[in-house]
Amino acid sequence: MAATRIDFPRISMLSFTTELPIQHGHGPDAFLEAIQAWILGSPHTKLTADKLALLGRQAEFQIQQGSDSINILRATCGDENTTGIRYLQQNGGLEWRTTAVFSQDASDTWVGVTVSCEASHPAVRLPPAKKPILVKTLLERLGGASDGELRVCDSPRRLAESEIDFASRLIAGRSACRLPIVYVSAGFQGSHILDPVRLARDLAGMAHVVVEPSRPFSVRLKTEVDSENVYGGTIGVYWPDGGGRRSFFVGREYDSPREVARAVFNEIQVALTNRRPLERCTWAHVQETASRQALRALRASGSQEVEKYIETFDRELAAKDQRIEDANREIVRLKNDIKVYQARLDAGAGSILRIGDEQDLFPNEVLAIVRSTIEDGRTRVPQDSRRQHVLDAVLRANPEPEDIAGSMQEKLKELLRGSKGIDARVRKGLEAMGFSISKDGKHYKLTFQDDDRYTFALPSSGSDHRGGLNAASDITRMLL
Repeated sequence: MAATRIDFPRISMLSFTTELPIQHGHGPDAFLEAIQAWILGSPHTKLTADKLALLGRQAEFQIQQGSDSINILRATCGDENTTGIRYLQQNGGLEWRTTAVFSQDASDTWVGVTVSCEASHPAVRLPPAKKPILVKTLLERLGGASDGELRVCDSPRRLAESEIDFASRLIAGRSACRLPIVYVSAGFQGSHILDPVRLARDLAGMAHVVVEPSRPFSVRLKTEVDSENVYGGTIGVYWPDGGGRRSFFVGREYDSPREVARAVFNEIQVALTNRRPLERCTWAHVQETASRQALRALRASGSQEVEKYIETFDRELAAKDQRIEDANREIVRLKNDIKVYQARLDAGAGSILRIGDEQDLFPNEVLAIVRSTIEDGRTRVPQDSRRQHVLDAVLRANPEPEDIAGSMQEKLKELLRGSKGIDARVRKGLEAMGFSISKDGKHYKLTFQDDDRYTFALPSSGSDHRGGLNAASDITRMLL
């Protein structure tokens, strides 16, 4: 009796996709040279240099060595010049499919990269998604171009203090960028919670990294964007066309800057994979362009060869069918997204606290103020009443944060105890807490986080040894 063959389902995953503009001076030959360099740089490829030397010699061509294969398709129609490659590689029970499409017209040039992975057996685990080395190779060899008001590159865009209007356009989605924007806000002491240079290198070709210059810049920016800006060291991901934002910070969800950076990468990778691709950067579009080119050539030659016409039309119809299939998948995905968002909205309806145009002046300040007020309020309502139950639920859902205000109060007392002015030690300590200090006649003027509403005076040479503690008490009462 013959053994029964069991066909295990193949497990597949679209792991990465992006589209990026490149320098307009490069043509399809330069693109294919970059593809060749990328493949030959891989230690796992079975394709050899002599085989890859044939790349681009024909409009449609296939190269195969062992289990590796690459298909090339080139087409020109009017002002549009397109070239696509599909590279299939098998390794360790995994089948990797990489599609890269070059699209150039009279005004600009874009490249799309898509990677999918398929496991031939359930025991083979799909690897975590990573940015393919191909994206780095394309940027190095072809150079990034302008994406709206930002240029695609592997370094961060550092804002100047005068670029408030520019920053507001980026946050509001009015900068004509297709790639998302990762906004690295300045911390309360002016520093950043992670290295923007490394973040920009990791996200090159996937997102723009924009770095805020200072905390005062953030305070000025909030009035221009109706407090939609992230601040205090938080990382914000802003989507094109004002599609909202996602915030990341070291706190409840992420314990370290490294975890924040990984979460930002994952957020962008998943979003790029799920969004609808730029049509001109798809394999189906290359096929469609090739069909139009062939059809024009047949018509120009006056050919009566019906079979060639039929073949050409079939190819064009197949390309359109592929686009329809892609669109249907996108519709299904969007419907699922709508269900998720509706569920979230229903679960949180009427329970969203908005803090208006105020921002934290130190980490978790607003949360601590609201929470302490709720704690005080719950003691003033009837025992076991509905109000008490609601207030208790809010307190449980918002664990008590670190008592930064209490630590600042003790630090302020320590600095100003017995002081009769501001010496180097006191100045350094106050500035580290977030105060800016200026001389105003016979007094020093202390402004917390450059917010003029919280300005305090200290005598330049006090005679009362309790003057410093009194000043600390006044500041604490109004600020903490």
